[in-house]
Amino acid sequence: MQQEEFLQLKAYARNFGGIMGLWWILSFACFVGVLYEPALSFAFDLSIIAIPFIAVYMVSYYRDRILKGVISLRRGFAYAAFILFYATLILAIAQWVYFAFLDSGRIVTVMLERINSPEMQPVFEAYAIPKAELIEQMNAISASRPIDLVFSFMWFNMFASLVISFLVALICKRTNRIAYGR
Repeated sequence: MQQEEFLQLKAYARNFGGIMGLWWILSFACFVGVLYEPALSFAFDLSIIAIPFIAVYMVSYYRDRILKGVISLRRGFAYAAFILFYATLILAIAQWVYFAFLDSGRIVTVMLERINSPEMQPVFEAYAIPKAELIEQMNAISASRPIDLVFSFMWFNMFASLVISFLVALICKRTNRIAYGR
């Protein structure tokens, strides 16, 4: 890949990464909303499941419209990884704003309320989860700085992005041109 092609790849990835970042922010908003309105859990689940499909669409669009129907595994992986890394950075900024200025410990408080509710006791017994250990972990999370929480999410998202990028590249790889009637 030439320098000019690499710059083009990053430029298109930034555009689609911005769109994917907005999708991830919407997904995070649904996650936060689930704590207050359980009906949003369906929207959260759907938004998370849709991420690889959206990434496949974005890489396919780049392959078909920009690269004229051909993309190698390596270029597909790089393009998908850049899209998802840019989305991760955008989400990290949004999460930091949320945890630093808007949350004020509400997520942990609501989770602790749910853990202490009588409805959860059978769940703890069925899965042999020590309730005291879970409460201790939630207290550790509540003592964390917002940037620490964001970095935890960000590293997980980056690792997951690498896995998703490889799978997307496998799906979108094409070495022969296919005529689309254009």
